[in-house]
Amino acid sequence: MYKIFYEQRALIFPNIEEKDLILDVTSQQLESYEVEKIHNFLRQWLVVDLTEDVVIDHVSPEVLSAALCRTFSMAPAAGGVVVKDRQFAAIQRHGIPDLPKGHIEEGEDAATAALREVEEETGFMGLKIIRQLPSSWHCYLYEDEWRLKQTSWFLMEAADESHVNPQLDEDITEVTFLSKYDLEWFLKNTYRSISETLGEELNNFQLNNYQL
Repeated sequence: MYKIFYEQRALIFPNIEEKDLILDVTSQQLESYEVEKIHNFLRQWLVVDLTEDVVIDHVSPEVLSAALCRTFSMAPAAGGVVVKDRQFAAIQRHGIPDLPKGHIEEGEDAATAALREVEEETGFMGLKIIRQLPSSWHCYLYEDEWRLKQTSWFLMEAADESHVNPQLDEDITEVTFLSKYDLEWFLKNTYRSISETLGEELNNFQLNNYQL
């Protein structure tokens, strides 16, 4: 199942997986009638004031891929879930509980960007990736341009978590480790794209079933 989040609502494609998407399409593919229909629907969905999720189960991965490329500018990002003693690191950004993440710079791969961004936003040193986690997808409007952000997430360990240093110029005011007693609060108050994408992973980890 593939989901795109916009604020607190989602566009759900139950018959498509992220691996099915090919976000490198030709100009001819962008102009097909089927792509035009999905593109127009996406544009309408973005501006109509809806609170309910919308499910679409009648589109192929090829058509959706082309429609996404036609509708959005891609903004790839990467971030991490840093674990320690059955706890995970969370940040406060704009007063909202979040996980450290940021844009992938030119020439970086997702793993390299994730390590850099987590270190910059938290101050943790000696980060090591354990394994990749599911990606989240959300869209937003930036300078009159609709952008689609795929955030590649990684499970991480840090050699030294003592030098906590929230990145204030990114509006991060706090870095803290959360236990299983904080998980319900975190999932309820963080972004829906995070809670639905990583909630099961975090829950398994907190219930001591997580295999590092």
